[in-house]
Amino acid sequence: MTASADEPKPMAVDARYGQGVQVGDHNTLYLQVQGAVPESGAVVTAIHAEPDAEVFVGRAADFERLTGLLAPTEPGVARPVAGVVQGMGGIGKTALVRRVAAEAVASGWFPGGAVFVDLRGYEPTVENRIRPGQVFASALRALGVPAEGIPTDVAQQPTAYHRHLDLLAARGQRVLVVLDNAADPDQVRDLLPTPFAARAHRVLITSRETLPLAGADRVELGVLAPDEAAELLRAVLHQRARSRGLPADPRVADSAAVAEVLRWCGWLPQAVAIAAGVLAEEPDFTMGELAADLADTRTRLDVLDDGVGGIHAAFATSWQRLRTRDPEAARLLCLLTIAPGPDSGSAAAAAVLGVDEVVARVRLRVLTRAHLLLGGPRRWQFHDLLRLAVARHAVADLGIGSAQLAAATDRVLDHYLVTTRAALGWMATVRSQAPHPHGGPFTGWQDALTWLDTEQACLVAAVATAEEAEQHQKVVDLAFALSNLWSWRRQVADWGAVARIADRSARRLRDPVTTVLAIDNLAAALTEAGRCEEALHNLNTALLAGRVLLDDLAIDGRMMDDMGLALQGVGDAGRAASYHLYAADLFQELGDRRSEAAARSNAGSALQKRGDHIRALDEHTAAVATFHDIGDRPHAAMARGNLAITLYELQQRGDAIDVFLAAGTAFEEVGDRRSAAQTWRNLGVVFREAGWLADTVQAFVAAAVTYAKISDRRAEVQIWRELERIFTAAGRPDDARDAAERAAPAPETAGCDEPVQGLLGWRLRPDFEDEPTR
Repeated sequence: MTASADEPKPMAVDARYGQGVQVGDHNTLYLQVQGAVPESGAVVTAIHAEPDAEVFVGRAADFERLTGLLAPTEPGVARPVAGVVQGMGGIGKTALVRRVAAEAVASGWFPGGAVFVDLRGYEPTVENRIRPGQVFASALRALGVPAEGIPTDVAQQPTAYHRHLDLLAARGQRVLVVLDNAADPDQVRDLLPTPFAARAHRVLITSRETLPLAGADRVELGVLAPDEAAELLRAVLHQRARSRGLPADPRVADSAAVAEVLRWCGWLPQAVAIAAGVLAEEPDFTMGELAADLADTRTRLDVLDDGVGGIHAAFATSWQRLRTRDPEAARLLCLLTIAPGPDSGSAAAAAVLGVDEVVARVRLRVLTRAHLLLGGPRRWQFHDLLRLAVARHAVADLGIGSAQLAAATDRVLDHYLVTTRAALGWMATVRSQAPHPHGGPFTGWQDALTWLDTEQACLVAAVATAEEAEQHQKVVDLAFALSNLWSWRRQVADWGAVARIADRSARRLRDPVTTVLAIDNLAAALTEAGRCEEALHNLNTALLAGRVLLDDLAIDGRMMDDMGLALQGVGDAGRAASYHLYAADLFQELGDRRSEAAARSNAGSALQKRGDHIRALDEHTAAVATFHDIGDRPHAAMARGNLAITLYELQQRGDAIDVFLAAGTAFEEVGDRRSAAQTWRNLGVVFREAGWLADTVQAFVAAAVTYAKISDRRAEVQIWRELERIFTAAGRPDDARDAAERAAPAPETAGCDEPVQGLLGWRLRPDFEDEPTR
């Protein structure tokens, strides 16, 4: 929703001072102060709105909800008397309620009057915050009560206020009261209509707090959607251009730079409006240059300072209130700036603060109610600009030094390492006949896997944080543990990211075993990512170093097996098979049955690519039997998937389908959804080649749905486009159109339009030890 005037409008009246000043263009309404205001009283303005005069975008659902609250009702229909719009500073609460109030007044819903008062709840000086006793007389005056009808005795003014509202309610003359910027319920309770008057009148309240007001309808504001933020930027720039008699601002055509500016603004309306103001004041400043300035965390808040404090000013008032009311919650807010990742669970927050989870949750609720943290009740996060403001200003203001921040970093890294190892302890129960762990934070493998998936971004960030803190042993320990999981589930991007960090840290530790294993781990991640030439270069380095420095057959076997996988990636199946079989013989000699079985399955895949299907069948069959014997269900399922491919190449279609189905069931049971999606994709290819349309569609749809669950949009789109081709060829245009719609929009990555061809196999790798021998 966007509205703007063709001509410049007069200055808005700032309710704090009763004089004309330009508020932000994104939330300007044109109000008229009715009469003089006593020095000790609040400034109350009557709302005479021109709804089309302001720049306002988005918030359609919130706008509809609030207008529904204000709209007249049929007799006997009850609605809440108050609507509370809550959210962090700068989120656009005042802009929304002003817009809603303007529309309501324009619709004639409040013939008794509509008034607005800024309660100034976050003024640093307590005496400057408006209390109800300062509002009554001014409100009566704004509602048209003559001076002689307003008691001079302050104690009698509340009675006069409510008597007047009751009288208007009895006459059917509805009144709207907008109470902006309330910090606590005591600022608003006495201003709410009596139960009798509440049947007619309505109140809109804005606050950065979650106010405990019984029966109020709450609207929680978040940041703008990216397209709404872009529209706000364009609208403000175009309005500024029109006010100066200039054409539309051409800089908004740089969509990539606009997206970057908005991203660094965090899609926060106040920040977007300030960014637009910077561009309007500097016509030669490009959108790309602004994006570059905002990208630098050292200058971002300075760029978003509009001369009256900007983002920092909005935060500072909330911070001072928190610091006074709950110093421990304020301390947690500061320490959370070092927490790795986009959000934090209660256990991580407890580790940061050095308290138990129950205490941490109490503090987190305080921060959430104050809208200084977003989320809850299980995960919490900063708005990026708020995190910067806390790190720059609040940490020093609270006297938190580098030693305290370092200690908090140690605690949270230890939390992630210990909890990851506990989770992977349950992974061992599905990969072997290991007993169930006793105690710990998890009830079983699915519980542990859910935690690992939920914390994935934080775990990647924890590895990076450990490197920044020069805690290289923690880098290696956490990265190796996570590599076991991510190599198995083929979460390649995160595996590669932590493997590269671990490679750097291992070299700094100067431990030969750790260094060689880190290079090998990075090479394996590169192979999985399709960068096999780079992987081979790393593996040759690691193999040479390992043989010179270590004389460790187990590590030698691991690298030989990984070398074979990389060679398969570059198309040298013959050499690859030799490396895999050499590794299998080494592992057999060492009595390492799991690693031997993995090498044999990999050898089978290489032999199959070389055309030696009979020997491939023997190797795959041996691998499946060994994994089954040792109780390793995930690797057994992968080996079965490879076996099914060989059976299909041997024209044993029925057996191949049965083995694929068994593998797919196992993948679902152990939580390997990517492998489950790959299995359905392979079955779709098999069924398509057999001409079994119904089975083909069922398998490909299952694959697309599963890829969607793991957020692999490229693979999902490729499957839907394959189905579009299949439906088109089968003369089913409606189904083809549906598949095409599901494929849109496509990600900006290669491969989406490629036909789904061939069967995809599995690369098998044994685990790292949690703590490599040194």
